[in-house]
Amino acid sequence: MDDNEYLYELKDSLVTKSELSYIKAIKDDLPEKYILQPQINLSSIIERTDNSCYRNELFRNVDAGIFDRETYKPLVLIEINDDSHNRPDRRSRDIKVKMICEEAGIPLITFWTKYGVNADYIHRTVKTALEQSENPVRQTHDWSKTNINNRKPEPTKKQEDNKSEGGCYIATSVYGSYDCPEVWTLRRFRDRTLSAKWYGRLFIRIYYAISPSLVKHFGHTKWFQKFWKKHLDKLVLKLQHNGFENTPYNDYNR
Repeated sequence: MDDNEYLYELKDSLVTKSELSYIKAIKDDLPEKYILQPQINLSSIIERTDNSCYRNELFRNVDAGIFDRETYKPLVLIEINDDSHNRPDRRSRDIKVKMICEEAGIPLITFWTKYGVNADYIHRTVKTALEQSENPVRQTHDWSKTNINNRKPEPTKKQEDNKSEGGCYIATSVYGSYDCPEVWTLRRFRDRTLSAKWYGRLFIRIYYAISPSLVKHFGHTKWFQKFWKKHLDKLVLKLQHNGFENTPYNDYNR
């Protein structure tokens, strides 16, 4: 029988080549008491508490999960995103997954492939997430504003504006994620200190007008990463010394 006559065939791998490079980097520094498993379906580790027979929102896969080797208790979930996650439909899906994980109390970390495999950053991020899993924090959400309960979300104009203006572009480029300890510290500084003064707000507007182009043209270069990481590391350490935390953070609605 000709191969073309078969309706189904095996994939070459459970993960993509890009995902595999991140998975290898994570496993290289993962303590023996943990196990890394690719392709985790949310419904296999998270359940609804209202006994609803409709739970389609849980039939989504995340790219990997870290579990206790002895008990298989889920500890951390991992997403490895390419540029396709910038599409509106993918962003909507990612937001729902993030909200579900926050309610369930399991850390979710995201790596963006466009920033490349930075082993030091990956190891620090995974270590922080595992530490957070020891004392999980659960966050409730108003699900009436999502279509999880069959209602279509209708973002306000201010919410849409925040999407376009809320990114710490250079810091995200340097540290690899908008949701990581260093950027959480910087976002707190932006919202609590810079936004409180007129000159701080002016700086923010100028920064958001210039930084996207800088990252677009130079974010992939070694000199850009090295220069900004040196200065941002110093700033982050100073801010943390002054009381700005590096724990998960939700932006203010400015």
